[in-house]
Amino acid sequence: MKRLHMRRLKQTAVFLTIVFIILILRLGWIQFIAGHQSVPAGGVVSRTLNDTAKLQQEEAVLLDPGRGQVLDRFGQKLTGRELQTVVLFPLGSRKPDLQEVQKLAPLLHTNPQHLLEVWTRAIHPVIWREESGMPLQLEPASISKVRQLQLDRVEVLPFVQRYDPVPSGRQWLGYLYEPANGRYGVRTGAAGMEKLLEPLLKSSGGTYALHYVSAQRERLQGQPTQIVRPDNPFYPLQIQTTIDLGIQKRIEQLTEKEGLQEGAIVVLDAATADVVAMVSRPFYRPYQVEPARGDWENAAVKAYAPGSIYKIVTAAAALEAGVTRPQEQFECKGEFGKYGLSCWKKEGHGIISLEEGFAESCNVVFAGLSERLSGRQLEEAAESLGLNRQVGWKGSEISGLHVMSHFDHEEKGRTFEGEPVDDGGILAQSSIGQRDTAMTPLQAANLVVTLLHGGQIQAPRLVERILYKDGSTMEKLPRHGYPSPHGRISPSTAQTILGWMNKVVSEGTGRSLQHTRWKVAGKSGTAQVQQKGRSRTNQWFIGYGPVEAPRYAAAVLVHNADPDTVNQATALFGQVMDLLASSPSSSVPLDRKVSSGTRLSSAAGPR
Repeated sequence: MKRLHMRRLKQTAVFLTIVFIILILRLGWIQFIAGHQSVPAGGVVSRTLNDTAKLQQEEAVLLDPGRGQVLDRFGQKLTGRELQTVVLFPLGSRKPDLQEVQKLAPLLHTNPQHLLEVWTRAIHPVIWREESGMPLQLEPASISKVRQLQLDRVEVLPFVQRYDPVPSGRQWLGYLYEPANGRYGVRTGAAGMEKLLEPLLKSSGGTYALHYVSAQRERLQGQPTQIVRPDNPFYPLQIQTTIDLGIQKRIEQLTEKEGLQEGAIVVLDAATADVVAMVSRPFYRPYQVEPARGDWENAAVKAYAPGSIYKIVTAAAALEAGVTRPQEQFECKGEFGKYGLSCWKKEGHGIISLEEGFAESCNVVFAGLSERLSGRQLEEAAESLGLNRQVGWKGSEISGLHVMSHFDHEEKGRTFEGEPVDDGGILAQSSIGQRDTAMTPLQAANLVVTLLHGGQIQAPRLVERILYKDGSTMEKLPRHGYPSPHGRISPSTAQTILGWMNKVVSEGTGRSLQHTRWKVAGKSGTAQVQQKGRSRTNQWFIGYGPVEAPRYAAAVLVHNADPDTVNQATALFGQVMDLLASSPSSSVPLDRKVSSGTRLSSAAGPR
C-alpha cells in the first residue's frame, strides 16, 4: 500500500509539473507573440505586451511605422513627410452631438452625414482620410479651429506619410508592399531603392499615440493621449542620395507641361557621374501600384533602340581602328545602295566630310564606315564606352550588405542579339543604332560623361551616404570607375567626338539649341520601332553644358513617338539645360569642374 501511495504521489507531481509548464508556455506566447501580432485594421494596435493588468485598457494609433528615410543631396526628405491630421475616437455608448458633427465636418472636407456614419461605426480610433485614401493634411488655420471646438473624442496628431500623394517620376525610389505571410502592418520594399536597401531601411520600432479605454472599449475621461516613440538615437537609418530634389521636381513639371507620355530624362553631374535627377514617364503612384500596369518600372534603366546617338560608338570604333579620319570625304546621294538603307535627307548631302556627316547625322556616311569594321570591333567600342552592360554603381560589404547596387532592374543594352557578326546588312543597320542595338537613358547620359573624362568610364551613383538617425555618417559610399575589360578609347578620340557634338549644335541637327542660356553640345537620334504593329519612333538627344566648363550631362528619351513629329527630345534637352542654368543649386560649386575633353582620373580604382 505504501508503494502504491508513493507512486500515485509521483504521478500527481508529474501531472502538476506538466500543467505548470503548459501555463508558463501559454503566458509566454501571450506576452511575446500574441501581443506583437495583434494589429487590427486601420493602424490601431491592442496593447497586450507588457502589463496583463491593462489588458483591453490600452490602444495605440500608429503614427509612424519607423522605417528609415530617404534624403536628397542637401538633406531634404524624399520620404517621411510629417503632416497634422485628425484622429476620431469611438463614440462608444455615447450618442453623437449633432452640433459637434456639423461644426467638424467642414474642417474635414466632408458632409455631416458621412462624418456621422464613419464615427458611429468606429470601434477603434480612426485616422480621417480624404477620398483618395490618404490622411487629410490640416492647414494651420484648420488645426486651430479643430482644437477650438474642444471635442474630447477628436485630436489633431502628427502623422508620417511615406510618399507624396501626387504621381511622380521617381520610380528609382520604388514602393512598399505588405507580404501575404508577414505581420499585418509591416511593409517591405517591393522595387527600386526601397527593395535594394531594405535591410537598412526596415523599421526598428514605430511611433504610437496611446489612449486608455474601458472594458467596453470607451475612451476613459481624464486620460490624455500619450505619444510613445522609440528612444534609439541611431536607428532607423537614413539614406542620403545624390538627387537634387529641386531639379527633380522641376523636370517632372516640365514633362507634364510638354505632354511627354513615355520616356525618361537623366541628368548626371559631369564631374562625378552622380545622378542629379532621374525622371521616368509615365508617372506612378507609390500608394496605388498595379504591377501588371508597368508604370512602376523605371524607364531610365530600360534599354531602347538608340537610333543615331549610336553613331558615337561607330565613330569611336572607326577612329580607334584607324580606318578613317575626321576630314575624310564621303558622297551621300540619299540612298546607300544596299540593304534598303537610305539617308533621312532624301536628296542626299552631296560631298560631305566625316565630321560634317556626324553633325548632320548622315546614315550613308556611317553605313559606309560599317563596311570597314568587324562586328567585334563595333561591340568592343560600345563596351569601352560603358554600354552593353550594367553601368550603375555597385559595391560589396557595404553597411552589412554583401552586395549593394543603386538601380533596380537595370538592363544591359546590346549591340547584337547574340555574338558579334560580320554580315554587311546587320553591321550597316547596327552602325546607325537600328536592328538589335539597345541603350538605356542612364547609359546614354553616362556615355557623355565618359567622353568628358577622356574615355574613362564612371559608375553613376544614386546613394552618397548611409546616415544614423542623428545625422552622423555611418558609411560614405566612394565613387569609382567602371573600366571595360577591352580597354578604353583614347583621350584624342574622346576629344574629337566632343568637338563634333559641339558642331551638331552650331551647324547640324541640333541648330535649334543655339539660343539656350548655356552653350550646349550633343547628339540627336531617331530610331524606327514597331509598337503593337504600329510604326513609332524613339527620339533621343544626349549632350552636356555649358560647353566651356561642363557641369551636367543629360539624356532625353521620348519613347513611342509619332513618326511624323519633329524630334521632341531635342527641344526637351534645351529646356532641361535652361532649367539647370537657372537652378539655385547650379551656383553651388561641384567637387571638380570638367573642361570639355579634359582627361580626369577615376575617383577610385576599377572593380
